Amino acid sequence: MNIDTLPEQPEQPASPAAPTSALQKRFDRLRKNLEREEKRRQKLVRELDELGHIYAKQVLPRLKNNHRMLKTLLQRLIDFSERKNLRQGHRETLEAWLYELLEQVALYDRKEAAAIAQQYMRTQLEIFGTASHIPQPHSHADAEADDDDSADDSHHAAPESDKDKAAKQDTPEADAAGAGDEAPERQNAEQVPAVDHKWLRQLFRRAAQALHPDREQDPAQREHKEQLMTELLQARDNNDMMAVMTLYQQHVASDALQIPESAFEALCLSVQAQIQRVQLEKNDYIQSDPQRAFVHYHLYADSRRKQAQNLDRLLDRIRLMRLQIPGVLDELRTLKDLKRELQYRQQDRF
Repeated sequence: MNIDTLPEQPEQPASPAAPTSALQKRFDRLRKNLEREEKRRQKLVRELDELGHIYAKQVLPRLKNNHRMLKTLLQRLIDFSERKNLRQGHRETLEAWLYELLEQVALYDRKEAAAIAQQYMRTQLEIFGTASHIPQPHSHADAEADDDDSADDSHHAAPESDKDKAAKQDTPEADAAGAGDEAPERQNAEQVPAVDHKWLRQLFRRAAQALHPDREQDPAQREHKEQLMTELLQARDNNDMMAVMTLYQQHVASDALQIPESAFEALCLSVQAQIQRVQLEKNDYIQSDPQRAFVHYHLYADSRRKQAQNLDRLLDRIRLMRLQIPGVLDELRTLKDLKRELQYRQQDRF
């Protein structure tokens, strides 16, 4: 049986893909950076919570065991602070030492630390007629009250370097090193102008119409859409157009969005602002609780192995302190002894 075969058809050349614009590439890079920042924030929260439990079980009990010696040393230093022939440099080092010890006490006994700090400041005012520069110690128990009373006055404010890094998000290298090529458009999240592009406004309106809860008869669906509508409105108010797009694609139309070239600039600004917000939220989470800030500073690291090493080092320091404080107390009997010890501490700082 003969089988006729069709002649081979010449391959048709593939149609060239539409070139990707520089703005779209920039938007794609920023979007990836935003995803990385959010994953980092989630990882930080998760691991700091775990480290907080470890800290409460392994570190705090050992710190409390040192309390009596710490209190004795603090009282000895306060007594020495009443001497009028201490030079200003020695007095500053002494205050730094006092504050360091008070911070340790405040981690497990806020009231005791506050009482000792007040005693010191009252003594300074009575003898020298001037208020002390030593700040009040903070603790986990008072974190929420301190935030409510004076959220902007906390001495744990976000460092400027973090704010600078927040705006420098364009390439993977810049994301890691805190540098990028977006200098003309770096702004704080609160200063980013409202996104006012026609396409974006239309996208929001379509999403709002589809997610409006009043159009739902089922109570469960209505409640679900109320939550989605709240997220949509918050995204609009925060200029978080990525969130608007995500809500639209997840709950309105799953097809790929055709983003006009003219919308990419506004989207880039929106994503930059969202990157900043995520980074500032991460920093606020760390600093909103003094005990958490202590755990972050002393225990947190990028790997579990380094975190375990940090824990071992901190426990070693506490054990060493327990061994050293009795010797320090024995040596601190005269003003000459104090000056010698303060000189050692000044040299260690530099």
